[in-house]
Amino acid sequence: MKKTVLILILVSFVFASSEVLALQRGAILYHTSKGDTIYGRTAALELPCSAIQLAHREMKSGHVGLYIGNERIIHAVTPAVEETASANFIPQRDLDEGCRYLGAKVPVGFDAWPEEQVDQLILLAREQVGKPYDIQFRHQKGPDEFTCVGLVEYLYEQVGYNITTDGYYSGGAGGLTYTQTYNCEATLWLDWAGVNTFAELVEFSSFEHPLADPLNVGMIHEDRRYMFFPYTQYMQATTVDVATDIPVSGGSASDGDGGDDCFIATAAYGTPLHPHLGLLREFRERYLRTSSAGRFFLSIYERHGPSLAALIQRHDILKGLTRIALLPVLGLCILILHTGPLPLIAFFFALCALVVYRVCRRKPLREV
Repeated sequence: MKKTVLILILVSFVFASSEVLALQRGAILYHTSKGDTIYGRTAALELPCSAIQLAHREMKSGHVGLYIGNERIIHAVTPAVEETASANFIPQRDLDEGCRYLGAKVPVGFDAWPEEQVDQLILLAREQVGKPYDIQFRHQKGPDEFTCVGLVEYLYEQVGYNITTDGYYSGGAGGLTYTQTYNCEATLWLDWAGVNTFAELVEFSSFEHPLADPLNVGMIHEDRRYMFFPYTQYMQATTVDVATDIPVSGGSASDGDGGDDCFIATAAYGTPLHPHLGLLREFRERYLRTSSAGRFFLSIYERHGPSLAALIQRHDILKGLTRIALLPVLGLCILILHTGPLPLIAFFFALCALVVYRVCRRKPLREV
């Protein structure tokens, strides 16, 4: 009797466990930007005016990533498409600035997709890792550089599913239209009126910005500039909501086991796998993360590094100059990692003493 009861308990446990559905591979994740804002969710379609705001990721357009299973995601970020832990979808610093998770979606009828088609989607996603982020929004859907929403749209199109209808929206039915008055250093602090739109039914929304022409930002179609916003994809009836049962926030934006947060060096060398990056990461973990001054430096670097890395990524001359500039940094890292900081400190004080000695010899004290 006891054996029978035990068997029934085990069978019940197996069936109960089989009913717990993990988030499906291929699910699309969405979150808002700073201050829980996302372009298109409010009637005021405002874009940042200042070039400094743009460089510091103040677009407030939200973010999109693709879940590939085993608590891993692939998403397009500056400077390049990366694979990382799902908890890094919203890093802690972004949570602190008000970014909020919107949810996960899958295509309508996704449960009926053959496993081979999902495998193809994930394999294709991994093939894009390392491709540069389209910081000028000139292509957005690749195939050589991507924005976050453009990457996900591209991947699904390649396996035969169109999430968002192709097309360009410049006002009228099927979206929102808003006239923004820009006034900052980009307009010499004069009022500059631009018409921004948000497409609800097609991919690309037209916009006007005082820096769009000088910086060549946005896709050009029939003499207007367009951008694909994440919230447009999020609204589509071609996808349905699914429950999220994986960690999607609170991460460090790095896997901690060689994660690609050496933004500038990665841009300079063209790959997060370059051996010099391993040296820099080891120095970071042993000396920078373990001191208050080092952590302060890292907080500044993590805030501004991606923007600088994106600029380096686009110019071969800057890549070469950055590699040269990194040589003394690498030499310093090697010295400290192999000998510790004390010899370097001693060398520094000896050098200071030598300088003081030479200065004193050149300028002797006046005789009284």
